[in-house]
Amino acid sequence: MRIKSIELAWFRGAAAPVSLDLNCGSMVVYGENGSGKSSFIDAVEYVLNKGSVEHLKTEYSGSNQINAIPNTHKPDSSRTGLKVKFENDSELKVDFSPSGSSKNSITPSTQEVQMEAWEYRQTVLRQAEVSEFIHDTKGKKYSALLPLLGLHNMEIAAENLRKLAKQIETESGLSDKHSKLKQVDDKRKDVFGSQSDEQIAEAIDNLYLEYCGPKSTTNDESSLCNELKIAIDNRIMGYSADNQRHVFLKELSGLDLKSNIDAVRAASVALAGSLDPHIAERLAVLQSAGVFVDVLGDTDAVECPACGQTIAVDEFRKHIEVESDRLQEINNTYKTYRSAIGTVCDILNSLKSVLDKPDLETWKGELGGSTKLEGFKYLEDIGINALRESCSDEDLKAIESKLLPIIAAAELDSRDVPADVQKITEDKTLLGVIESVIAAKDLKTEIINYNAIVALINSLERGIRLEIRQRAQRAIDSISEDIESMWTTLHPGEKIDSVRLALPPSADKAIDVVLKFHGIEQESPRLTLSEGYRNSLGLCIFLAMAKQVADIRRPLFLDDVVVSLDRNHRGMIQELLEKEFSDRQVIVLTHDREWYTELRHQLEGNNRWSFKALLPYETPEIGIRWSHKTTTFDDARSMVAVRPDAAGNDARKIMDIELSMIAEHLQIRLPYLRSDKNDRRMAHEFLTRLVADGKKCFQKRSGNEYVRNSDAINACIKADKLLMSWGNRASHTFDVVSQEAIQLIDACEVAIACFKCDMCDPPNDVWRLDEKQSEWVQCRCGEIRWRYGKG
Repeated sequence: MRIKSIELAWFRGAAAPVSLDLNCGSMVVYGENGSGKSSFIDAVEYVLNKGSVEHLKTEYSGSNQINAIPNTHKPDSSRTGLKVKFENDSELKVDFSPSGSSKNSITPSTQEVQMEAWEYRQTVLRQAEVSEFIHDTKGKKYSALLPLLGLHNMEIAAENLRKLAKQIETESGLSDKHSKLKQVDDKRKDVFGSQSDEQIAEAIDNLYLEYCGPKSTTNDESSLCNELKIAIDNRIMGYSADNQRHVFLKELSGLDLKSNIDAVRAASVALAGSLDPHIAERLAVLQSAGVFVDVLGDTDAVECPACGQTIAVDEFRKHIEVESDRLQEINNTYKTYRSAIGTVCDILNSLKSVLDKPDLETWKGELGGSTKLEGFKYLEDIGINALRESCSDEDLKAIESKLLPIIAAAELDSRDVPADVQKITEDKTLLGVIESVIAAKDLKTEIINYNAIVALINSLERGIRLEIRQRAQRAIDSISEDIESMWTTLHPGEKIDSVRLALPPSADKAIDVVLKFHGIEQESPRLTLSEGYRNSLGLCIFLAMAKQVADIRRPLFLDDVVVSLDRNHRGMIQELLEKEFSDRQVIVLTHDREWYTELRHQLEGNNRWSFKALLPYETPEIGIRWSHKTTTFDDARSMVAVRPDAAGNDARKIMDIELSMIAEHLQIRLPYLRSDKNDRRMAHEFLTRLVADGKKCFQKRSGNEYVRNSDAINACIKADKLLMSWGNRASHTFDVVSQEAIQLIDACEVAIACFKCDMCDPPNDVWRLDEKQSEWVQCRCGEIRWRYGKG
């Protein structure tokens, strides 16, 4: 929906209400740096981004950007606010509270205004954002483009699925469960070898018969183990104090800490050089990758989501198996490493538990040597849970030096234990292994269930990402056509072509810009293009994305986007806007006086475009002000009081620009100059020729005939004289007083105004209508005309 006006009140640079009156048309707004023109863009962004202006986000902005949004000198009795009025006369109003929060309202309330749903990157382009897209990483480009391609919601769904899978893995402790299961499998293999579950059940029956007698009605293995544990503990309790101590010392000596520390080191060495930090994720991808083959359709090849290779579809399944085997081997080594660490931690827990037995207090006191005492203190302070997460070689060395001597002492003191003590200790250890094997059955079921859920979620995510990629490719192909077309308009005949967006084959969430530089394919414009060319490319990409908007009545805001473009390429933007966006409302803001003048001369008279200039900013209390003229002489006037020499110099520079445009339109014949001097002619040269030719060519209507436009010629003569005297003095000697500067500016403004007819509505330039056969141009109403070629 086209915008009729944007009104600001104490918002950013605005003071009392000031309005940008667009009248639903396109407009070029000029204002020198700091005049407040970007405040109108800030207002648009505030609405589009639902209460936030990105470039104002700093540590100093405060809550709700309270230190950045309101005018710094807003009176306490005034309120900050903005209004956006649309072509259907509906109005979006934003009122700010003293805390900085805002409230939106729409009048009439029955009207539906969709402005808040507009995509910022398809509506507004600022100077700093021109090259930002080019310099962004591939991932940031991807994030920026997805909403514009209409795929943002699908990306959110895919990302939520990824996070859900990770959350399930984290909350369920899936990694720890895998490590625990590996520990139990290793213990089972050490104790039972290849014995089956039935043989292990038979071992339970034998132990039960020995310690509890014939079984009762229950056959539940967990219940039998619990009864066995109680029976064995009761029998130990019936031993003498010495035999009880022997039992616990035997338990200590049976803790195989040394070999398990060696196992951690061996697994760590095996992982060195082969550990992929994302191995689990890559395997999860492969586990669900087979799903893709069913949705690939007529595709000839597919990129493997794990390794990035391009594989023929009919070979993809085989490739998945080979890649899975390769990664699985690494993953098994990693699981062995985690399992070995887990076993060491379990042994430390057992060591700590046994040493806490009251029966061993006397034995601990009898042990001599500071090393053993340090071991008890070390065991008391050690963080076993932290050790499970990170176990360095330094940790292993500390465990060896401080705890192995304690186990060695227990082994030495338990060599001559009675046979029954030896037997009950072995049975108790065996029962512990059996209990862990039984518990592992439920653990394995949990792991299978969790793995199935995670694999399903990963499969769904990959399916969505594949759909995103396919849709993105189609959209990107369309956008790339527009980008190349716009680039060709801005850079006709240059050896940079095939400019397009591309999806890198090795990444899901990535987009980059590629091109050919003098026939050579470049993966990034940053490799060969200059800063100005990169900014030009950024402008093309933004405009191509903006062109994707289905609603052609949605406005387009360009805020100082030509800063780094040279004159030749800058001059092509007008052609680009007219060619690609003739049906859109376009608002161009610029501080470039020369470009503004060029646009005004090129577009003024086109009913679609209007022009406004801002007065230079003075104080926050005065705020943003519009000039009542479309020229830029008010820039010069603003300097009269403080720097009359600068004011005179500005007037001369404005005349250089304005007169070069007028001379071009009127086909003034000037002598050829060598080198670039043709492009650097100054006001005096143009005025001299305009006055000389004007005596025959510049005419105004008098009754039914045309006569010499003496008033215009005299105004040009006066302006030339003042420029040659006071203007040159202002530029070179700085010896100009205020009154001289004022007269110079006024004379220049009158001279320029002579080439515009005030009788036309709206006022038209003298070259508005061109009658080629009669060799004259005139304003629309015919009040003034120029007979070119008659000088």
